[in-house]
Amino acid sequence: MRNYLIILLLLISTISNGQENPYLSDFEYFIEKLIETHPDPYTGFGGRIGFFKEKEKFKNRITDSLTNDEFVILINQFLSKLNDGHTNLYFNKSENIEQKYFPMQFKVSSDKVFINNTIKEYKNLIGKPIVQINDIEIDTWRKKAKSFLPSENISGEYYNLIKIIADYQLSLKFFESSNSLKLKFNNGDSEIISYKTEQVKYLDKKSKIEFENDNGLLYYSMIGKNKNIGYLAWNSILSREVVQNTYKNSPDWIQGNLNWAYNYLNEKQSGDIEQDILRIPSLYEQFYKLSKEMREKNSKYLIIDLRENSGGMTPIVNPLLYVLYGKKYLNFDFGAEMIRRISPLYLQKIGFSTIEDFNQTYYSNFKIGDYTFGSFGNINPNLSFEQKKKMVRSGYNGFGAEYLKKTKPMTDVKIFVLCSAKTFSAAYHFIYFLKRLGRTTIFGVASRQAGIAFMETTNVSLPETKIRGSLSNSKQILFEENSQSAQILRPDHEMNWEDYKKYDFDPNSELLKILEMTGN
Repeated sequence: MRNYLIILLLLISTISNGQENPYLSDFEYFIEKLIETHPDPYTGFGGRIGFFKEKEKFKNRITDSLTNDEFVILINQFLSKLNDGHTNLYFNKSENIEQKYFPMQFKVSSDKVFINNTIKEYKNLIGKPIVQINDIEIDTWRKKAKSFLPSENISGEYYNLIKIIADYQLSLKFFESSNSLKLKFNNGDSEIISYKTEQVKYLDKKSKIEFENDNGLLYYSMIGKNKNIGYLAWNSILSREVVQNTYKNSPDWIQGNLNWAYNYLNEKQSGDIEQDILRIPSLYEQFYKLSKEMREKNSKYLIIDLRENSGGMTPIVNPLLYVLYGKKYLNFDFGAEMIRRISPLYLQKIGFSTIEDFNQTYYSNFKIGDYTFGSFGNINPNLSFEQKKKMVRSGYNGFGAEYLKKTKPMTDVKIFVLCSAKTFSAAYHFIYFLKRLGRTTIFGVASRQAGIAFMETTNVSLPETKIRGSLSNSKQILFEENSQSAQILRPDHEMNWEDYKKYDFDPNSELLKILEMTGN
């Protein structure tokens, strides 16, 4: 009998040990993918030993009583030390929680966070800076936001904080409160603001500046008193050329590209793929039309608006840089570097099943775990001037060339580029290129992208919980290690709260200030 009990206990123990906590299993899987994919997973933790010490600390906090959301929060807290806005786990939307809406929108200035728009009930609060939320200083919430949604600098922390407030499900997890937030303003007043169960209708804030052709994604207009200042709004580094290229070379990804584009456009997809592609604005066509009007009106100023742009496909901007800078761009050395880690997930992302296939295609001899080192932004110096010129005039992998061939050089215009805390990734790259090449003034609020940063989205899916996320597979080095710009690129003209107040919190206060500066 005694032997029977011992065998029974051993059997129960074996079965129990076989029922592994899915969160522990996914944690180990994620750490494995992080180590093999990320270009530098250790430095943020003080080195390899610090990384594994922190890993064990977080591993001990994982229990089988966690929820998926609590697990995501835990992992993102672990990842926050990387200062990497491209590496994190995503929160799943819960169907069990009712969707609610916060009746306010916020804006980040260089020195404050203030109410930018609201519903009619709270109209008198527009422009009010926030100093506390739920009786806790906003800076405390900002720092917490970094461990909730990883970020790279103070602009990213504030951006993520207002993103959390706008998302009811994220807000519940972050503030650990239910249906309302208590906001305290800089004049000492406070207001309890409740989430609404129905979609809110924000005030239609009219701007003193009106645009033609506003399609939501990519459009141009002539602005100013004499309509002689060129303006290009671009809300994602995406255009018809990118989608056409995807349709031709990676047709399995076309629906994702269309969803991306129509998330911005002021119209819906028809279901006819080829027609839907043609309805997406073409970057080079828009730029050609804009340059033509600017030339006709002898315009000396070009404004490129990237305030709402969170990134996309960096290479598509190269032909524009040639139009704006000519030979200078073709021979320019940005003095920057891009380092990529070769991993199974990276190979999968770019369409290779094995390292052997990759090496055969690129005539290389890499192994998994190796790094590639290359300049960032430079055109291949081994090409002749004519070859470089031909390459950039061919458009985006051949798409859009007909408009580029008609576009006249614009090497004498002064450029203003607008950015905000939302500006990120490829949009930041475009700003970087423009600033380094010259004749460019950055206007607005510093981007949440760091100059020395981990880059490029590589998707990861956890096998047990099916939670999805992203890992960086490269590192960009655009500035000196210890410079301010390595962490945050300050605009030449930063927009502080007083600037927005001066223009009565107009949605285009940045543009009004530029027009004033240029006598328009």
